[in-house]
Amino acid sequence: MMFDLVTYRGRARVLLASAGALFASAPSALADPDPWADNVVSYDQGSNPGVGFTDPTTALGEPTRNTNLASPFGGAVTPFQSPFGTDEIVSIGEGGQLTVSFDEPIADDAANPFGIDLLVFGNAFFFIDPFPDGVANGLGSEGGIIELSANGSDYFTVTGVDADGLYPTNGFNDPSAAFTTGGVTATGTVPSDFTLPVDPSFNATGKSLSEIVAGYNGSGGGVGIDIASVGLSEVSFIRISNPLESGVTPEIDGFADVAVPEPGSAVLLALAGGVLLRRRKG
Repeated sequence: MMFDLVTYRGRARVLLASAGALFASAPSALADPDPWADNVVSYDQGSNPGVGFTDPTTALGEPTRNTNLASPFGGAVTPFQSPFGTDEIVSIGEGGQLTVSFDEPIADDAANPFGIDLLVFGNAFFFIDPFPDGVANGLGSEGGIIELSANGSDYFTVTGVDADGLYPTNGFNDPSAAFTTGGVTATGTVPSDFTLPVDPSFNATGKSLSEIVAGYNGSGGGVGIDIASVGLSEVSFIRISNPLESGVTPEIDGFADVAVPEPGSAVLLALAGGVLLRRRKG
């Protein structure tokens, strides 16, 4: 049968429209299209924030994948090269705090990977030894207390983790280098998943960049939180605070709701793709 491009395009539109109707009738089968924090509720920069890093809106939206490309040291974000642009992270000085909210509540879901429901992204990084092509040797973390709330009034503290800590952000699954250095820019072409947590049992100590990326297993990193750990079934507000005399100044890049598409979404995509393929072959 002769291939008629006009006819094929017409059929493709109908099939895609039908697939869209299927998705619309089953919204629960899709991951949240906007899994990032939506609003800054309040921000107190504290006594000693990083100079120039006091725009709280930088904590909204998707975490940073490429950092400060205008700088000679900018490039792909890796576990060794954290975000450092003034339009990418917000600093919380001693005595300060940042509160953000999500338009759609983050639900506790035991089916999420490792039971993790929320990810917090800072600008922590792994120290590398030797520089610049060695292995991870310690974590550059700057603390920060994480508190969760369902109603914006009653907050519960998450224990055992720092807001600006494990696991450092990784922007790409194929980073070309750990750093931008020596005139060579760190780049990447395959984006990592900022809504997928790292396995909490993963230990990066003594591992190279490629080994760390493999250990992240497609994740973009972030501090993983099971909201059930504070006794809540869902949260809409996240507060990051920095106590007086903490000796640190945490920086925050973003927040993500962990959500995995239900099997139905994959089935619908495969069905639509398969029908289109058969139409074209016919």
